[in-house]
Amino acid sequence: MDREHPLEDVLDKAAEAAEGDQVKIADILDLYGDRSFGPILLLLGLIAVIPPMGAIPGVPAAVGAVIILFSVQMLLGRKHVWLPGFIADRSIKKDKIRKAHEKSESVLSAIDHMVTERLEWATGGTARYAAAVLVTLLSLALIPLELVPFAVAIPGVAISVIGLALMARDGALMLLAYALCAVAGFVLVRFSPLAGMIGL
Repeated sequence: MDREHPLEDVLDKAAEAAEGDQVKIADILDLYGDRSFGPILLLLGLIAVIPPMGAIPGVPAAVGAVIILFSVQMLLGRKHVWLPGFIADRSIKKDKIRKAHEKSESVLSAIDHMVTERLEWATGGTARYAAAVLVTLLSLALIPLELVPFAVAIPGVAISVIGLALMARDGALMLLAYALCAVAGFVLVRFSPLAGMIGL
């Protein structure tokens, strides 16, 4: 992956790596190998929120379940990602990924120019485990928030920002992700079905 354009290139690289007209989760794993979990979290977070994929009913929840598998592995200190075959063989049409890339390319390119290595204490060591906990909670939030129009964008973006922060070792982005987590928590409690369950 191009280190200088990690966000702009991630969707396009996933499509290029696949054979045929389908992109399997396994293709993404082969592309990134034993590198940081960051690129994978980044990609899956984007899939959960960028049209047309994020607008398909059930996709955000399914993506959240996959992300949890990664975040738990991070908590266990694994260096290599693992997925069961029935998930690894799941696929998305390549043209949908390319359409998502085309729609978001200009915005993602602008974000790429703001990414740099800074405040590395916020992306390594203990901070990495804290990020794994946050990603797990955000992934769980995707399920009830899917019932609230556009609400999955908040945890989805937060997951992507965490992934990008881990990949670029950008602690400032990680701190931004913490703020997005707080917003996602507020939306979850205030506007999702959880609000009625707790009497809000």
